[in-house]
Amino acid sequence: MFGANLLNHIFHQSSTRILNVSILAILGIMLGITPQFSFKSYNFTFDSSAYARNYTRQEIVNYARAGWQIELLRRRTYKKIKQQTNRRPPNIVCNRPATIDQLPQNIRGIARNYCYETTNIIRNNNLSIRRFNELKQDYDRGGEFHQQVQQMLIDFQHQKSVQVMEK
Repeated sequence: MFGANLLNHIFHQSSTRILNVSILAILGIMLGITPQFSFKSYNFTFDSSAYARNYTRQEIVNYARAGWQIELLRRRTYKKIKQQTNRRPPNIVCNRPATIDQLPQNIRGIARNYCYETTNIIRNNNLSIRRFNELKQDYDRGGEFHQQVQQMLIDFQHQKSVQVMEK
């Protein structure tokens, strides 16, 4: 009798967990969140976005091109700041004005110009700032999108090399 009660209890616990995980999976698909469940701790956690592909081939091209151009701009900007301050440039976070306001007066203009030009680069590559940031989060996860952008950057470099050799 004791063994039957124990088996019944274990079956009930397992069934409840499976039902909870199934419900969370369905909600995750519907709401774009990824439920995670640990059998060790019995805790549920949520990731802010599902890992499904949510970008187009053109967005890969646009993001890669914008990222490449922003990186070149960042390098020029940081070099200019370093020349003026003789120090390692601080982080510039364009959507946090306080980071720019805390900079020394002589480099605030450089930082503001960097942010303005970054915004233009993103828009000129047919992305909104919001979409660029969403794609950046996908890129930072290191999955399929990251690999596709990396391949696109390699293709850009190859095309640039071919253009230089043809001149």
